[in-house]
Amino acid sequence: MVVGAAILLWQRPWSGDATSTPVPVPSDADELLTDQIGALGAASSRAELREAAGPGERARAWADATWAARRDLGVGDVAWRYVDGGQAADRADGTVTARVEVAWRPVRGSVLGTGPRQESTVALRLAPTRSGGFAVRSVSRDDGALPPWLAGPVRVVGAEGATVVEIDGGVPDRDLVAQARTASRQVRAILPETSGRLVVLAPASQRVAAGLLDRPVSQVRDIAAVTTTLDSTARTSPVVVLNPSVYASMDERASQVVMTHEATHLLSASVGRDVPAWVAEGFADYVALARDRAPLSVSAGQVLRQVDDGDLPARLPTEQDFASATHLGAVYESAWLAFRLLDERYGERRVVGFYDSVLGGTSLERALDDSFGLGEASLTRLWRAYLTKMASTVS
Repeated sequence: MVVGAAILLWQRPWSGDATSTPVPVPSDADELLTDQIGALGAASSRAELREAAGPGERARAWADATWAARRDLGVGDVAWRYVDGGQAADRADGTVTARVEVAWRPVRGSVLGTGPRQESTVALRLAPTRSGGFAVRSVSRDDGALPPWLAGPVRVVGAEGATVVEIDGGVPDRDLVAQARTASRQVRAILPETSGRLVVLAPASQRVAAGLLDRPVSQVRDIAAVTTTLDSTARTSPVVVLNPSVYASMDERASQVVMTHEATHLLSASVGRDVPAWVAEGFADYVALARDRAPLSVSAGQVLRQVDDGDLPARLPTEQDFASATHLGAVYESAWLAFRLLDERYGERRVVGFYDSVLGGTSLERALDDSFGLGEASLTRLWRAYLTKMASTVS
């Protein structure tokens, strides 16, 4: 009996998890994966998803987390289709990668808002099992954005005017619910007609953040947060995606400024609108810094140091300036200072009216004239003089 128990403990036939000796990939992998991946999409309960995920504790844990995420985020109309891959192990642990098309739709009342059916291709990692099939290990981005309900275990927390979705634990050492609540209040204090809800996705890793944004990791390394739609079109509800590697490195003040900046984009419905970049980004910082008590050496130190060194911008920042990786902080600061100038000269009500006008489709030149009696050239002259003056006060 003792020997038999030892053999069972060594073989663990109930588990199906990978051991130190990888299991060979079945010769009929294509057929097995087609059936199994189809079953993943057809699962209509947690038990069915568990069965389709394959044997073993890890497969069951993945199925449980995925089913809970679908439920908590409000995801329906799910379908999976095997594309290719999985015929040979591509890691030392014997696991394989299969490319899978995944389609889904937010259901009524979904945390993720509304939108049409969304499709993307994901990389599904599986381990061959001794029973001749596969057990799911993980899902990652392949072609298209990684669906949030496949990004890891989620925890949905509501706050006043905001919802935070923590993925696989979320961003460490930050009370994101409190920050989201504060951001929502700050935006509505300046834009009281704003409706809607701030939705923040907070993954635990930069890799997952990049997957949610459908970007390589190299393109998000310096970004703290992005406001976007899940399928990169204007047809779906926008969300804020945090990059924990950058966001968690900021102090409390800086991270709150980022949260409120992104909340301004989302709650003012500027995502997908044809708005000059300096207007969209400058106004978002105008809201985020409206009650800020930091000195200009902190809130605009980068651009003012450049000006003090003789590098005075010749024009208001363009889309290309915001897309550049060099001196990006100074670009944002310069756009904010344009709004700070307008606020000091004309007041918040006219600044907000100008932003609403541009957001509504009025040309920049017409909106400037209607709101302030200025043209872009005259504003640029005032702004350059303002930068020079502010640089002299902090140098």
